Amino acid sequence: MGRRSFREYVKYAYRIGLGALFRFQTESCGRRLRVCGKITRSGKSGTFLRLGHRVMLYQNVGFYLDAPGAEIVIGDRTYINRRSEIMAKNKVSIGSDCAISWDVSILDTDFHAIDGQPDTAPVTIGNNVWIGCKAVILKGVSIGDGAVIAAGSVVTKDIPPRCVAAGVPAKVIKEIKEWK
Repeated sequence: MGRRSFREYVKYAYRIGLGALFRFQTESCGRRLRVCGKITRSGKSGTFLRLGHRVMLYQNVGFYLDAPGAEIVIGDRTYINRRSEIMAKNKVSIGSDCAISWDVSILDTDFHAIDGQPDTAPVTIGNNVWIGCKAVILKGVSIGDGAVIAAGSVVTKDIPPRCVAAGVPAKVIKEIKEWK
Protein backbone atom coordinates (compact mmCIF):
# COMPACT_ATOMS: atom_id res chain seq x y z
CA MET A 1 0.00 0.00 0.00
CA GLY A 2 1.52 3.30 -1.12
CA ARG A 3 1.72 6.57 0.72
CA ARG A 4 -1.25 8.87 0.73
CA SER A 5 -1.04 12.08 -1.22
CA PHE A 6 -1.35 15.30 0.73
CA ARG A 7 -4.86 15.84 -0.65
CA GLU A 8 -5.97 12.35 0.48
CA TYR A 9 -4.49 12.96 3.92
CA VAL A 10 -6.34 16.29 4.28
CA LYS A 11 -9.63 14.67 3.23
CA TYR A 12 -9.09 11.84 5.72
CA ALA A 13 -8.14 14.20 8.55
CA TYR A 14 -11.14 16.42 7.80
CA ARG A 15 -13.53 13.45 7.84
CA ILE A 16 -12.11 12.08 11.10
CA GLY A 17 -12.22 15.58 12.59
CA LEU A 18 -15.92 15.98 11.80
CA GLY A 19 -16.66 12.65 13.47
CA ALA A 20 -14.67 13.64 16.53
CA LEU A 21 -16.48 16.97 16.78
CA PHE A 22 -19.93 15.44 16.26
CA ARG A 23 -19.21 12.89 19.00
CA PHE A 24 -19.52 15.74 21.51
CA GLN A 25 -23.10 16.36 20.33
CA THR A 26 -24.21 12.82 21.22
CA GLU A 27 -25.00 11.30 24.58
CA SER A 28 -23.27 8.05 23.59
CA CYS A 29 -21.37 7.07 20.48
CA GLY A 30 -19.70 3.81 19.49
CA ARG A 31 -16.29 3.37 17.89
CA ARG A 32 -15.44 4.47 14.36
CA LEU A 33 -18.14 7.05 13.74
CA ARG A 34 -17.75 8.37 10.19
CA VAL A 35 -19.12 11.78 9.31
CA CYS A 36 -18.93 12.90 5.68
CA GLY A 37 -20.06 16.53 5.85
CA LYS A 38 -22.09 18.90 7.98
CA ILE A 39 -24.57 17.28 10.40
CA THR A 40 -27.35 19.17 12.19
CA ARG A 41 -28.34 18.25 15.71
CA SER A 42 -30.91 20.39 17.45
CA GLY A 43 -32.45 19.57 20.74
CA LYS A 44 -33.62 20.90 24.02
CA SER A 45 -31.99 19.92 27.27
CA GLY A 46 -32.82 16.41 28.40
CA THR A 47 -32.80 14.94 24.88
CA PHE A 48 -30.70 11.96 23.82
CA LEU A 49 -28.89 10.99 20.61
CA ARG A 50 -27.22 7.56 20.81
CA LEU A 51 -25.13 6.09 17.98
CA GLY A 52 -23.76 2.54 17.70
CA HIS A 53 -20.38 1.37 16.37
CA ARG A 54 -19.33 2.15 12.78
CA VAL A 55 -22.27 4.43 12.04
CA MET A 56 -21.84 6.47 8.85
CA LEU A 57 -23.53 9.86 8.40
CA TYR A 58 -23.36 11.67 5.07
CA GLN A 59 -23.60 15.42 4.55
CA ASN A 60 -26.62 17.43 5.66
CA VAL A 61 -28.19 14.70 7.79
CA GLY A 62 -30.40 16.26 10.46
CA PHE A 63 -31.35 15.05 13.94
CA TYR A 64 -34.12 17.09 15.53
CA LEU A 65 -35.03 16.32 19.13
CA ASP A 66 -37.98 18.58 19.81
CA ALA A 67 -39.15 17.79 23.35
CA PRO A 68 -37.55 17.01 26.71
CA GLY A 69 -36.95 13.27 26.95
CA ALA A 70 -36.90 12.80 23.16
CA GLU A 71 -34.52 10.08 22.03
CA ILE A 72 -32.97 8.89 18.76
CA VAL A 73 -31.10 5.57 18.86
CA ILE A 74 -29.15 4.21 15.87
CA GLY A 75 -27.65 0.70 15.87
CA ASP A 76 -24.24 -0.55 14.73
CA ARG A 77 -23.08 -0.32 11.09
CA THR A 78 -26.08 1.72 9.97
CA TYR A 79 -25.64 4.47 7.43
CA ILE A 80 -27.80 7.48 6.73
CA ASN A 81 -27.38 9.19 3.40
CA ARG A 82 -27.54 12.85 2.33
CA ARG A 83 -30.27 15.25 3.45
CA SER A 84 -32.16 12.66 5.49
CA GLU A 85 -33.91 13.92 8.62
CA ILE A 86 -34.96 12.20 11.81
CA MET A 87 -37.39 14.13 14.02
CA ALA A 88 -38.36 12.98 17.50
CA LYS A 89 -40.56 14.25 20.29
CA ASN A 90 -40.78 10.77 21.80
CA LYS A 91 -38.44 8.03 20.44
CA VAL A 92 -37.08 6.89 17.09
CA SER A 93 -35.13 3.64 17.17
CA ILE A 94 -33.20 2.34 14.14
CA GLY A 95 -31.59 -1.11 14.27
CA SER A 96 -28.19 -2.36 13.17
CA ASP A 97 -27.02 -2.84 9.56
CA CYS A 98 -29.66 -0.50 8.12
CA ALA A 99 -29.28 1.46 4.90
CA ILE A 100 -31.19 4.74 4.73
CA SER A 101 -31.04 6.49 1.38
CA TRP A 102 -31.04 10.22 0.66
CA ASP A 103 -33.93 12.62 1.41
CA VAL A 104 -35.66 10.19 3.81
CA SER A 105 -37.83 11.66 6.60
CA ILE A 106 -38.51 9.70 9.78
CA LEU A 107 -40.85 11.35 12.30
CA ASP A 108 -42.53 10.21 15.48
CA THR A 109 -44.81 13.25 15.62
CA ASP A 110 -47.36 15.24 13.64
CA PHE A 111 -46.13 18.41 15.41
CA HIS A 112 -49.80 19.18 16.17
CA ALA A 113 -52.82 17.42 17.71
CA ILE A 114 -55.87 16.55 15.61
CA ASP A 115 -59.27 15.80 17.22
CA GLY A 116 -57.74 14.77 20.53
CA GLN A 117 -55.47 12.13 18.97
CA PRO A 118 -51.95 11.89 20.43
CA ASP A 119 -49.46 13.87 18.37
CA THR A 120 -46.54 11.49 19.06
CA ALA A 121 -45.92 7.74 18.90
CA PRO A 122 -42.55 5.93 18.83
CA VAL A 123 -41.06 4.68 15.56
CA THR A 124 -39.14 1.39 15.53
CA ILE A 125 -37.08 0.25 12.56
CA GLY A 126 -35.62 -3.28 12.85
CA ASN A 127 -32.24 -4.65 11.80
CA ASN A 128 -31.14 -5.03 8.15
CA VAL A 129 -33.81 -2.63 6.87
CA TRP A 130 -33.33 -0.77 3.57
CA ILE A 131 -35.21 2.49 3.05
CA GLY A 132 -35.27 3.99 -0.46
CA CYS A 133 -34.82 7.65 -1.35
CA LYS A 134 -37.53 10.17 -0.52
CA ALA A 135 -39.45 7.70 1.65
CA VAL A 136 -41.38 9.04 4.63
CA ILE A 137 -41.83 7.02 7.84
CA LEU A 138 -44.64 8.43 10.02
CA LYS A 139 -45.37 8.22 13.75
CA GLY A 140 -46.25 4.95 15.45
CA VAL A 141 -44.79 2.75 12.69
CA SER A 142 -42.80 -0.43 13.29
CA ILE A 143 -40.77 -1.88 10.42
CA GLY A 144 -39.69 -5.51 10.85
CA ASP A 145 -36.20 -6.95 10.43
CA GLY A 146 -35.03 -7.38 6.84
CA ALA A 147 -37.79 -5.24 5.30
CA VAL A 148 -37.28 -3.03 2.24
CA ILE A 149 -39.16 0.25 1.81
CA ALA A 150 -39.32 1.38 -1.83
CA ALA A 151 -38.31 4.88 -2.94
CA GLY A 152 -41.01 7.53 -2.54
CA SER A 153 -43.16 5.42 -0.21
CA VAL A 154 -45.11 6.87 2.70
CA VAL A 155 -45.23 4.35 5.55
CA THR A 156 -48.31 4.90 7.72
CA LYS A 157 -48.79 1.39 9.18
CA ASP A 158 -46.54 -1.40 10.47
CA ILE A 159 -44.51 -3.40 7.92
CA PRO A 160 -43.81 -7.07 8.79
CA PRO A 161 -40.30 -8.57 8.66
CA ARG A 162 -38.75 -9.63 5.33
CA CYS A 163 -41.21 -7.83 3.07
CA VAL A 164 -40.98 -5.21 0.35
CA ALA A 165 -43.39 -2.30 0.85
CA ALA A 166 -44.16 0.40 -1.72
CA GLY A 167 -46.68 3.09 -2.49
CA VAL A 168 -48.59 5.94 -0.91
CA PRO A 169 -49.61 4.70 1.58
CA ALA A 170 -47.06 1.88 1.61
CA LYS A 171 -48.41 -1.66 1.26
CA VAL A 172 -46.62 -4.99 1.26
CA ILE A 173 -46.05 -6.01 -2.37
CA LYS A 174 -43.70 -8.95 -1.94
CA GLU A 175 -42.23 -11.31 0.63
CA ILE A 176 -38.47 -11.77 0.77
CA LYS A 177 -37.62 -15.46 0.98
CA GLU A 178 -33.82 -15.24 0.92
CA TRP A 179 -31.21 -12.49 1.31
CA LYS A 180 -28.13 -12.40 -0.91
